[in-house]
Amino acid sequence: MKSYSITFLILLSLLFNMNATVVNPPRFDYSAKFVEANRLMEERLWTQSINAWKEILEQDPNNMNVNYKIGYCYLQTANSKKEALQYLEAASAKKYSKNYDEYDPSEKKAPLKSLFYLGRAQALNGQIDAAIESYEKLQKSLGKKHLMYADAQHEKDMCIEAKTQMANPRNYLITNVGPVINKTDNEYSPVLSLDESTLFFTTRALRPDSSNSNLVDFDTGEFKEDIYVSFKNEEGVWTAPEFLTGINTDQHDATISVSPDGQTLFVYRDNFGDGQLLESALIGETWSEPSLLGSDINTQAWETHATVSADGNTLFFVSDREGGIGKRDIYKCVKLPNGEWSRSLNIGTQVNTIFDEDAPFLTADGKTLYFASKGHNSMGGFDIFYSKLGEDGEWGAPVSMGYPLCTVDDDVFFVPMADGRRAYYSSAQSGGYGMKDIYLVDMPDITNETQLAVLKGFIISAEGEELPDDLRILVTNNKNNEVSEYRLVNAMVVISPF
Repeated sequence: MKSYSITFLILLSLLFNMNATVVNPPRFDYSAKFVEANRLMEERLWTQSINAWKEILEQDPNNMNVNYKIGYCYLQTANSKKEALQYLEAASAKKYSKNYDEYDPSEKKAPLKSLFYLGRAQALNGQIDAAIESYEKLQKSLGKKHLMYADAQHEKDMCIEAKTQMANPRNYLITNVGPVINKTDNEYSPVLSLDESTLFFTTRALRPDSSNSNLVDFDTGEFKEDIYVSFKNEEGVWTAPEFLTGINTDQHDATISVSPDGQTLFVYRDNFGDGQLLESALIGETWSEPSLLGSDINTQAWETHATVSADGNTLFFVSDREGGIGKRDIYKCVKLPNGEWSRSLNIGTQVNTIFDEDAPFLTADGKTLYFASKGHNSMGGFDIFYSKLGEDGEWGAPVSMGYPLCTVDDDVFFVPMADGRRAYYSSAQSGGYGMKDIYLVDMPDITNETQLAVLKGFIISAEGEELPDDLRILVTNNKNNEVSEYRLVNAMVVISPF
């Protein structure tokens, strides 16, 4: 009996000591976490904000306001927009707040405008009819004098356009360019030389030497953007991509365009959301350190994209600077006699709308401008359009490239090849290798085919002699025996005849 008593006392002592070391978890400070999540939203750190709101939702799962904020943040992300639907459906399931205060931690109801974002999430998930109903319900509650009424109408119009285009798909053959280029990460913004032998693109992959292992985008958790290049071999197959040393930095570096001869690469660089446009020249086999484009191209505003004409004398770029027609507009500069760029000029309301335009691409003959727009007859987000240059020097009414190239989500980067019947673009499609992949699209029924041929070769002077500055090339059309004369600019043939 005595031994059992001793054992019992020892066990009691152990239990007592264990209980004495238990520490209660810190109390969840709802108000402080609410303020923190709101701050992250204001700083546009969407992924971080989502994580903070989800912590709050775990403590208060029936909070419609928090459901709304999570859904809104998901819609702002690059890769997770569709995740917004379940939260916005929950937010819209109960009565809305009549006096909504987004900064009040005690607010538990969602605002009426959550219907607007619910419609967007429904459209992204293919629920087009449901999206139209959400926009109509919102409009009925707001009245025509409300500022959001017109925005809801625009979204509803895009849904109607989406139904029309999806019922009449274009004859496009869209093919993934394959695992040599596309990995499990995001690959996007393809730009190609005119002869389709060189492919530059942007990726968020780990570098071969892991030197970017600590260069992580705080918001998305992905590596910062880097630029790679791939070349086609003699069999027409893309070779393993190469990291562009000398161009990539510790910040975001992305491809935006390349000159037709492949000798000048235009780069987007983002340090802290400023957005700048730079250019790098290929000297031998080495790319020069990128330098800022001159004139008033780069400002304190956000510049996102640029494209140059085949002769190098005209530059189109995108900026959200003040004084534009919409938010992001397309501007133009021309090369001055001294070699500098002129002051920029907005290209006008035929192309630019009160909404965003982006990613212009000028064909080699200078007669067709491709671009992305949230205006015109978009079927949702950015769609791809083209505009033809008229004989009067004005751009014609933009035409949509249509479904399935255009979708209800953002479709921005589109680079057609010389004949206008093939193009490269990036998309987040099911069955891909990663989040966004690079695709090749064949367009056999395209009507705006470019009458252009690419002539490749070398001109070698006699030993001890230099090529004359006024060198001309005569090209004979075998069909009609018509002879055209071309000149050389920076070792490339200018397309337009004299």
